[in-house]
Amino acid sequence: MAELGQIIAGVGVAVGVTVGLFVLVNAVLDQAVGRYQLFAAASGAAIGAFVGAVANSGGWFLGGSLWPSGGAVLGAVAGALRGLRPPPLARRRRLVERLRPAVFLAPAFLFLIVSLVAPTIRTVYLSFRGRRGEELVGFENFRSIFRDRGIFTLGGAGDIVSSRLFLIGIGLLVAVTALTVVRARLADRDVDLGAPLPLISMTTAAILVVLAMVGSLRAVLWNNLYWVVFVTMISTVMGLVLAVLADRARGESVAKSLIFMPMAISFVGASVIWRFVYAYTPAGRDQIGVLNGLWVGGGGEPQAWIQQAPWNTMFLIAIMIWIQTGFAMVVLSAAIKAVPTELLEAARVDGANDAQVFWRITIPQIRPTIAVVVTTLIIVVLKVYDVVKVMTNGEFGTNVLANQIYDESFINRDLGRGSALAVLLFVAVVPLMIINVRRLRSAAE
Repeated sequence: MAELGQIIAGVGVAVGVTVGLFVLVNAVLDQAVGRYQLFAAASGAAIGAFVGAVANSGGWFLGGSLWPSGGAVLGAVAGALRGLRPPPLARRRRLVERLRPAVFLAPAFLFLIVSLVAPTIRTVYLSFRGRRGEELVGFENFRSIFRDRGIFTLGGAGDIVSSRLFLIGIGLLVAVTALTVVRARLADRDVDLGAPLPLISMTTAAILVVLAMVGSLRAVLWNNLYWVVFVTMISTVMGLVLAVLADRARGESVAKSLIFMPMAISFVGASVIWRFVYAYTPAGRDQIGVLNGLWVGGGGEPQAWIQQAPWNTMFLIAIMIWIQTGFAMVVLSAAIKAVPTELLEAARVDGANDAQVFWRITIPQIRPTIAVVVTTLIIVVLKVYDVVKVMTNGEFGTNVLANQIYDESFINRDLGRGSALAVLLFVAVVPLMIINVRRLRSAAE
């Protein structure tokens, strides 16, 4: 209890000091118009102290604490000299009004710089350094990553072409494309590959091809690709289907709450739940795992599901799909409800059935929202770590990029290589974030 009291007291003091600083700065800004020289001197002292503290933050120079105090003195003198010739009154007022929001936003920006910008710059810096970050090695860390067969390999790529899944997928794609072209020519209309049959067939063919890759290409970067493809595609499709089925149905709010509930569970908590689903005990003993209980009840032998490569990755992917489908459903359901009813009614008056209304009216209207859901899911999945760490710790061929970063940096103690992997992940995520921000801005306009 004593420690808790100290913590509460410390938090109270920190909050009080922060509020006091804001009140003080606001008061100074109120007096800045009439007492510009004093304001300029105080501002110069604050800036000088900060620059001095940053300059000697690593103890690079002699003098220690003299650097912030010396910077404050020099800054105050420079500010006072600047205040000897104050700008016109109207300009001073504009300057103060511009400074006021900047002062109140400064702590947030400082926090972002310390917690986000500075670590990012340091990570990029370390990615070009050696194991301990001491010597410069250039792009050697990146080259070693792509030479490591456990992280990236093309071995087994030839087996994809001979896979039955690949052949079925390509055959389906060719057959449906040919059928679509023939039907368009016979009806004397343009080829529409965005129609339901061609689009669904192309999606199915892509899934079959990626499944063929799962059995042939096994490495960390390939595993990340499988996570991105299957989680993004299946979660989006299932979310869309559930949103349509639940839209304006009886008990809609209850159904959506149950489907969205996994989003309220942390990734670690969800992984612990699914460990019991996939739990394995040898034959002849009671099966505590739900999946093995059903499997043995149907006459099969108990299976160590999360140890059976390469398909164990798919069992882990199912956990993320279970979590993220609710997110996709809620966002897409909101977009569907925002579709103007006039468009839907006009289409039905023209003779369109429910399927045609959904495909030709609803889908085009919510396409920007689908894009936002897809890019958001890709960003989340690219950074997946918790599920793999809890379920397998990256063993049995299930490792992913984020878990590999942790292993390289904190287990192998190779800061250069771990940072290089983090840079690769950063490079993959940033373009998607830019796309998301641009879409949100365009939607707001």
